[in-house]
Amino acid sequence: MARYRKASSSGSNTMMIAVGVIILIIIIAAAFMFMGGGEEQTTTTSPATKTETSPAQTKTETPGEKVKLIMYTGSPGGIYNPLGYKIAEVVSKYSDKLEVQAQDSGASVANGKAIKIGDAQVALMQSDVAYFAYNGKLIKDFEGNPVTNLRALASLYPEPIQIVARQDAGVKTIWDLEGKVVAVGNPGSGLYATAYTVLTTLGLWDKIVKQELGFKDVSQQIKQGTVDVFFVVAGVPTPKISELAIQVKLNLVNVPDDAIQKLKEAGLGSLYLPYKIPANSYDFQKEEIQTITVMATLVASADLPDDVVYEFLKTMFDHLDEIKTVHERAKDISLQTAPKVPIPLHPGAEKFYKDKGVLS
Repeated sequence: MARYRKASSSGSNTMMIAVGVIILIIIIAAAFMFMGGGEEQTTTTSPATKTETSPAQTKTETPGEKVKLIMYTGSPGGIYNPLGYKIAEVVSKYSDKLEVQAQDSGASVANGKAIKIGDAQVALMQSDVAYFAYNGKLIKDFEGNPVTNLRALASLYPEPIQIVARQDAGVKTIWDLEGKVVAVGNPGSGLYATAYTVLTTLGLWDKIVKQELGFKDVSQQIKQGTVDVFFVVAGVPTPKISELAIQVKLNLVNVPDDAIQKLKEAGLGSLYLPYKIPANSYDFQKEEIQTITVMATLVASADLPDDVVYEFLKTMFDHLDEIKTVHERAKDISLQTAPKVPIPLHPGAEKFYKDKGVLS
């Protein structure tokens, strides 16, 4: 009996220990459910915590990641092409915020269209073509279809309107174009719009025999004598004019003061500025020639953030000496003249020029 009681006491103790263990397990499980099992509740009630560590946001905030921009330039052989590539190279090289990819393009008109549809964020354009694009006039791609998101970043360098004639055509001034066969550019091109605007304002458009040819298509006709005069909008000297002059005797056509005054009276004085082509710019040109000029203009989409535009211009002008090595005309780029543009400045550009003290 004594042995029985001893055994009974031991079994009771064992049972009590087992019950205690079970209770402890239940308590631990309940605690786990309360603490660990609340993940779904935590996600629901505190989504900000998950958002802060999302892959997309982490990628955006990764140090050293650059904003990528597409910059349209022009076709190989012109100045826009090497200049655009150099600007893109310099900005990408020295900015820790921007990466600019330059691309070949059809120049001014194509670049305005690319800005409109978002294929490019930055581009180069003739100042008058930029004006026509922004205001939706004169050029068929823009007439009634303005590029309302087009903004100016900087006026870069003069692009003189060079009127070139065969010497035997007897064309000395722009007034002598009457009755002559004149290549005015391809319809829809910036060159065509320039020629049309200038010659219409001077009352000459309907007094010439028009050939709708661009410069690259007109050289053979000049050689053959079937075209007397052609228009070129490009930096001086233009290599293709020099090359053509080896085979054909040429002269540059003067745009006299009375013609310039008439353009001013028509409200075009800010688009077409007086310009002197220095003597001996070409082997055949021994005297200074007066003409008019538009400006090569750096443009951008209005959708670009202000700080991106500011960074672009700051980097470009901080390293302008390097950009100027790419072409003789790039040496004309100046911070003082950069804000003089025919369309509204991008707000980021406006802030940059105000900070630099060149715009009030």
